[in-house]
Amino acid sequence: MNVEQHDNDETQSVREYLIYGAKLSRRAFLGGSGALITSLALDPKLAFAAANSSQPTSLDVAKPASWIEIHADNTVLIRTGKCDFGQSSIFTAYRQIVAEELSIPVANITNVVWGDTDVTPDGGGTFGLLRTNVQNLRKVAAYIREAVLTLAAEKFAVAKDSLKIKEGVIQAGNHTINYGELLANQNWSLSIPVRGELTSFMGIVVTGEPPMKPVSEYTIIGQPLKNPIVRPKVAGDNIWVGDVKLPGMLHARVIHPETLGSTLLKAGRLDKTLFANSQIVTINNLLAVVSSDEWEAVQAARSVEAKTQWSDWQGIPTTSTGLQQFLHDKPSWDDVPDMQSRAAKGDINMPVAKTHSAEYFMPYYKHAPIGPMVSVAEVKDGKVVVHTHSQNPQFLRMAIAKILKQPEADVIIKTYIGPGHFGRSNGGNAGSEDEAALLAVKLGVPVRVQWMRHDDMQWSTNSSAMLSQINIGLDEQGRIANYQAVHSGPPMQDDRPIGAILAGKETILPPTPDNPSFLHGLGIFIADTWVYGSVENIAETGRGMYQLGQQESPINVGIRDHSMRTPIQFQQNFPRETAMSEAAALAGMDAIDFRLAHITEPRFKAILERLKIEADWDSRPSPSPQASANGSQAVHGRGVSIMLRDNGYWACAAHIAVIPDTGEVKVERITLVSDTGIVVNPLQLKRQAEAGCIMGVSQALHEEVSFDNSKLTCTDWYSYPILKMAEVPKIKVVIAPDKTATMYGQGSESANALASSAIAGAFYDATGKAIRRLPLKPDYVKKALSA
Repeated sequence: MNVEQHDNDETQSVREYLIYGAKLSRRAFLGGSGALITSLALDPKLAFAAANSSQPTSLDVAKPASWIEIHADNTVLIRTGKCDFGQSSIFTAYRQIVAEELSIPVANITNVVWGDTDVTPDGGGTFGLLRTNVQNLRKVAAYIREAVLTLAAEKFAVAKDSLKIKEGVIQAGNHTINYGELLANQNWSLSIPVRGELTSFMGIVVTGEPPMKPVSEYTIIGQPLKNPIVRPKVAGDNIWVGDVKLPGMLHARVIHPETLGSTLLKAGRLDKTLFANSQIVTINNLLAVVSSDEWEAVQAARSVEAKTQWSDWQGIPTTSTGLQQFLHDKPSWDDVPDMQSRAAKGDINMPVAKTHSAEYFMPYYKHAPIGPMVSVAEVKDGKVVVHTHSQNPQFLRMAIAKILKQPEADVIIKTYIGPGHFGRSNGGNAGSEDEAALLAVKLGVPVRVQWMRHDDMQWSTNSSAMLSQINIGLDEQGRIANYQAVHSGPPMQDDRPIGAILAGKETILPPTPDNPSFLHGLGIFIADTWVYGSVENIAETGRGMYQLGQQESPINVGIRDHSMRTPIQFQQNFPRETAMSEAAALAGMDAIDFRLAHITEPRFKAILERLKIEADWDSRPSPSPQASANGSQAVHGRGVSIMLRDNGYWACAAHIAVIPDTGEVKVERITLVSDTGIVVNPLQLKRQAEAGCIMGVSQALHEEVSFDNSKLTCTDWYSYPILKMAEVPKIKVVIAPDKTATMYGQGSESANALASSAIAGAFYDATGKAIRRLPLKPDYVKKALSA
């Protein structure tokens, strides 16, 4: 450790310490209070705000704004660019992780500043919250701890390694002092090394390797801290995005095109005798009606919409009912290079005794938040400020700046609590943000854009559809000799804001073969981690294509895809795990025992054995001895699925009932067993897993995007049904972490993806008939039963 000291006069000194790559500086004595402020050692490309604005709109080292502030009263403030979608991690796990590294009570972390681009430091999307993103705050906390120990060692003239911290109090022999007391009357600044770009998709990353607290010394991580955000949400104390009101604000309703390829021919006439306070606004194909009165804006928009003329377009090359066959018959997949699995090995063409070969299909899904998207935009002090509910505010900032052709420093994103939408805004936008910004800039007043239900259903993005061909060869002993999978479908991620496309404005690139961003290309990567370690011959291929209708659409839209929980891995795990259950039946083995026979990872073996107990599993081959594909009486079955995601091991058992004559499927109970590694907060992990499981059951039974050759035809909860409360099964979540784990675990994504394949396995067990497409709607079920 290098120590430098420079004395300027009797009342002021400058001291600098290098601490594992971070720089600790004391700039001056203060009059009576103190703070340790942690700031970024910024790369020049991150510090654009200070150079371009007298009022910086980003945190930077010149005016040290912080990741973490420790105040003289021993309270702590933390900042994160991540947002809350109900998962609670930034209010629970983040506080626990920081408190653990600092060895302070969680209650001392009294404030979490989140989301807003002008007061948070890191950027990046709200995903992988415990896998990657929290490591920034964890490292910063470790840097701070080491800095505080350095200061305490100097104060008490003792060796740094002789000090201990407990409950926020530093102990040096007989001397004790808390963080706040140590920092009193001094102003210390800690500059942290980072890399990356603030407004890129992934944001910036804290670098260096400060020593982390050993897992064996954890006292805070692992505790069931309650979510402090629940009570104010329920009580209505929080400001939700729909509550934002600004002086002089106009309400807008956007009239979206009639099809995904229509251009505006003529806007409908606005009857000023009926709608005196309203006006029509057009920007190329972006058409809106604004009014000072929201209900008038709604009525006026309906009136104008009825008279508006759009060009006709029928360019989507298939419909939702023909999508599976379209993907099956697609003559060429040469537009996009195939992608291969890292698990590929051996010879898949070796001779086998038996073969299971089948095709599996997953439709498009909607993100479908209960509350449609709403955003408010204003121009304030030369800055465009967008008030919204975003999953990646800094990336949205970049996109808005590009659309408006303004410096990123002149755009601020303010984030609020809102309805969750499961990934579709991890690129920042979900629909109305850019429309509000375009209208506010054009009109020069604040504009609130509220999407209606049909806007959200028809114009938001969709989780990708996929067709999978699975071949599993068995040897004479019924073991897997080879496994081959080919997964084909449209891409994962189109982050273009829809308003920008309609308005003809410059925006980020669409998914294309040559898009420089891996996430925004057309390739289908193999996302479902291979877990059957004893299988020697494996081939997995991903085949990508353009978004349906995108190339044909005059406005370059098409059916836009976007990641949703467990993106692409869900689409690949469902066919794999459903096929594994069918292969187990072909081998004459129990579905869990078949998996145990091919898994080599002890952690997977442990949770599968635990699942047998927790689910009251009856070990036997499928189908059930009582299986029937006919009759008006319910038949019962059980199925299983497994997944490795984010270093977490998951196993799921589903017990269902099927009435063959009506095609009705009822999920009676779900059992989840997880080993996610270090469990930061078991209470919140269990809650997230339960919620994810409910979402997965909904997708398995009901959800499917419908479309014709011109547009999406699902417009409401009748045409896009979701699970009802009365249909929610009994859910049992068992958290069984491996005690040797060294990584944090996270939960809800695996939970939602596992349900479908376990339910499909249970369907085969109950009826003796395979179901290889989702959802399990009565019509599809009856067709499968009659096959």
